[in-house]
Amino acid sequence: MPLALTLLAVPVVALLAAVWLPFANGPQLWLGLPSLLVWSVGWVLALTPALAYVERCRLKAAAALTGEEL
Repeated sequence: MPLALTLLAVPVVALLAAVWLPFANGPQLWLGLPSLLVWSVGWVLALTPALAYVERCRLKAAAALTGEEL
């Protein structure tokens, strides 16, 4: 479970730090869109599989404790 939470922390920290990162929060455009928008959308897309992995690990741990199969 600690690995899952560490993997989850990466996109969360990247999203929270976006406003202080000069390359992500500047007047430039990435792919024709504001850089902060592209940065945020990219990390939100990375957050979804990270949350799924945390949930899968949580369910496996709960099943191991109760002796059930998934």
